[in-house]
Amino acid sequence: MLHRQLRSALEEIFGEEFIERSLLESETAQRVIYEQPDRFKETIRGFQQLNYRDEQTAYADKLEPEYGYALICSLIHNPTRELIVELGMNYL
Repeated sequence: MLHRQLRSALEEIFGEEFIERSLLESETAQRVIYEQPDRFKETIRGFQQLNYRDEQTAYADKLEPEYGYALICSLIHNPTRELIVELGMNYL
């Protein structure tokens, strides 16, 4: 149930098509996380600091697609979540 609520919230922020594209681009997302962990962390932390939907949507609109894919996959794609744990970033 929580996963579905999270996905619904992300679809409102990023759009349903972007969520679907992100899941299809999970390899790209994982590469970004692995090769550019500091920038990925900045992306996640920047998104986490926002409290209002309009702020989150504005943030999402400005993200480079591959960082958006990484953000989405880090939240709702199990293999990507496992990579984050392997890399020791599970505190994000």
